[in-house]
Amino acid sequence: MTDMSNDRSLTLSPDARTLWVHWGRTGGGPRFLADLVDGDLAAGDLPTRTDNAYLSWNPDAEIAPRLAETGTRCAGDFPVRTYTSTLGVILGVPRLVWNSLRVRRWLRTQKIDRVVCVMESVYQSLALPVLTPRDVEYVACIHDATIHPGEENILQILGKRNELRRADRIVTFSDAVTRALSGRVDVPVATGSHPPFDLQDAATDPRELPDLPVIGLFGRLQQYKGIDIALAAAKILRDRGVSPFELRITGSGPEERLRETDLGSQAVWDTRWIPDEEVTDIVRGMDVMLLPYTEASQSGPVTLALAHAVPCVGTPVGAIPEQLEGFGAVSAETTPESVADALEPLITDPDLYRELSAGAVRRVAEQPDWSDLATLVRTGISTSTKNEETIG
Repeated sequence: MTDMSNDRSLTLSPDARTLWVHWGRTGGGPRFLADLVDGDLAAGDLPTRTDNAYLSWNPDAEIAPRLAETGTRCAGDFPVRTYTSTLGVILGVPRLVWNSLRVRRWLRTQKIDRVVCVMESVYQSLALPVLTPRDVEYVACIHDATIHPGEENILQILGKRNELRRADRIVTFSDAVTRALSGRVDVPVATGSHPPFDLQDAATDPRELPDLPVIGLFGRLQQYKGIDIALAAAKILRDRGVSPFELRITGSGPEERLRETDLGSQAVWDTRWIPDEEVTDIVRGMDVMLLPYTEASQSGPVTLALAHAVPCVGTPVGAIPEQLEGFGAVSAETTPESVADALEPLITDPDLYRELSAGAVRRVAEQPDWSDLATLVRTGISTSTKNEETIG
């Protein structure tokens, strides 16, 4: 067990001045930051947080207007621009150094007691763990224990190392990630639950299986996402004579190359970067979300499927089975045949489909929300003993 004699969370008040940080521009990070800080400000069973919640965000983020509005409700905010292109990563280094000095000075001026990295990003993970004074508690929210295959680069490797070395406490969002960190860190780790995005618009009624179900994949089209497995599984289902369905692949990335293959003709493709304002409608347009991953810590799109009562089919890797509990099916193996076996009943049995969709509605109603997660981050204590673990 971890020696907790120097754990600041044992003496630092949950209501200490807390800076919530994410400097990423795209993807789920900015939305995660906005939802978490909104949850912190709205925490109903605690004193108002408007005088001790602070925000640092990227003014070039896709949801910058929302983050700017959230900042007006905090005690203070500190926007930090990073880069907007690959070349900008290099050219922006002098600005990163300058911003790091400014942020450190601002932390002192505002008397910040706790800094929370809500999700890693390149510049932030290089700078923030280093610039945060040692007498300020540093909480690292770790979504993935390792860097995904195909996404590794030296900056990400250094950034993750910085986060884990500097952290006084760590928050994860699945038991799988907590287990993966075992032996790598010697600080307290609290395992929370990732609330659904779009919680305010969550479905209240289960879906019905349509005559032509849409099986959807959404996000970065990286090799580990198993796009080839999805295409092969679709062919297997059609060869079996399963009733008609559409396989819809939406996003951008290296696996776009499969679009031009014979198997690629199994799908309808929308290969582009998807702006944040389109994400909700894309997920709502699916009847089943498919996650044929060959490697994963956990999946961000699953939380959107959960909010909109979209049943899922995933593979037995990382936290995917844990995430799909109650509203999804998990294949026995990470093979096209096994994925096809898991998909077939879901797109042919209306009663099973409705049961899993109803399971999503129930789970959203029962699981912790963003205010609960914000409280866990501040305290290191889960809303249930099932979700609290210390490793070392």
